[in-house]
Order: sequence, then C-alpha cells, then structure tokens
Amino acid sequence: NKFKLKKLVNKIFEECGDKEFEFIRRSGFYFGFLFGCFQMVVWMFYNGIWVLPFCGFIVGVLTNWLALKIIFRPLTPKTFLCWEIQGIFLKRQKEVSETFARVICVEILHTKAMWDAILTGPLKNNFFAMLRAHSIVFTEKLIGNLKPIAIASMGATKFSEMKETIAEKICQKIPSIIDQSYEYTTEALDTEKTIRVKMQGLSPELFEGVLHPAFQEDEGTLILVGGVLGMIVGFIQIFIFMN
Repeated sequence: NKFKLKKLVNKIFEECGDKEFEFIRRSGFYFGFLFGCFQMVVWMFYNGIWVLPFCGFIVGVLTNWLALKIIFRPLTPKTFLCWEIQGIFLKRQKEVSETFARVICVEILHTKAMWDAILTGPLKNNFFAMLRAHSIVFTEKLIGNLKPIAIASMGATKFSEMKETIAEKICQKIPSIIDQSYEYTTEALDTEKTIRVKMQGLSPELFEGVLHPAFQEDEGTLILVGGVLGMIVGFIQIFIFMN
C-alpha cells in the first residue's frame, strides 16, 4: 500500500508539475553558472584541492533549493519594479487543478473504487442495514393502497416476511449488479468537476497547502542529489587539472 501511494504521488507530481520539472532542469544551468562564478573567484584566491568538490556540493544544493523556492514562493503575487512575481506552481492554479482532479478521479476516486469501499469496507454493515431499511420502505410504498388487501390475503406475519425476503434478496444481488450503475453514478456525481472547481477557487495559501505537503518529503532528497552531483563535478575538475 505504501508503495502504491508513493507511486501515485509520483504520478500526480509528474503530470501536475511537468512545467516545474522543466524549470528545475533549466534553472540548473542558469543558477549553476551564477554560483559557479562565485566558485571561480574563490578558486582564484585559494586553490586548495578540497575547494572544487566542496564548492560543487554547495552550488548543487543552493541551485536546487533556490529552484524549489521559486516554484512555491511567493504564495501571492508580488510586484517588483514592472514585474509581477508569484510561485510558478501557483501561477498555474487553474491548469494544475484540472490535471489534479483528473488524476485523482482516474486513480483513486473513480466509481468502482467508491462502490468497493461501500460494499466491502469497514462500514459495509451500516450500508447494508440502511439498504435493508430503505428496501422495506420502498416495498411498502410500491404496494400502496393494496396493503390492506395484501395483509388480509397473506396475513400480517407473511406480509412482514415477504418484505424482509425482498430486502434480503436486494442486499444479496446488489454487489453483482452494481457495475451496471457505474456510468450513471459517474455522470451524476461528476466528482472530477467538483474537485476541479473547488481547487480553482482556493486561496493561494490553501492551494499550496493541498499539494505541497505531498512533495515536501522528497525535496530534501532532490536538494541532496544536486549537492552530490555538484561534488562529483568538483572531483572531475580536480582530475582534469591534475592531468
């Protein structure tokens, strides 16, 4: 289950954050160049062998950290000179909401999953008790004005047993025929539209709070990987200079 959840989170981020991934890839060049200039200045005044891998690690960490910050910050639009600045992810709230709603409804909140949870989940007994009660009421309404005649011909006990039998049959049959209602249920609930509209209407703070926590767990790993790659480049530089 944990593996499936992790896989799902990755899928959501891959589809919702495709443009952000592209930004991280491109920012590695621009930010890396700027921080690399600082590293070059340090190397000009002190060319100890440890400087290159150490600075490479720092540059890699700062590059990825800064890229992630720009994706989610600032939360609300800020004016700087003639530019309006806002986190890249938050600027795309409308587009991201559409993708998020689609992925969630395809992978988690689809009709089959909801009915499986109702029919086999921990509260299934509550559902079947409710279904039984409604089935009995429905039978009563269906008979309507013929109820006195039915009781007179069958007897009160037999009439009650009949209602119980109908309710029991419905509870037995519904798991095997419920799939016939999937299409109608999907159209009637329109869960994807509900999620999309609600997410598009969230404030930037709430919108960020819905999506960012799911990805925060891996941010540290991404930053560390940037540092390790930068350090490896530093060792390669040492190898080049020594030869």
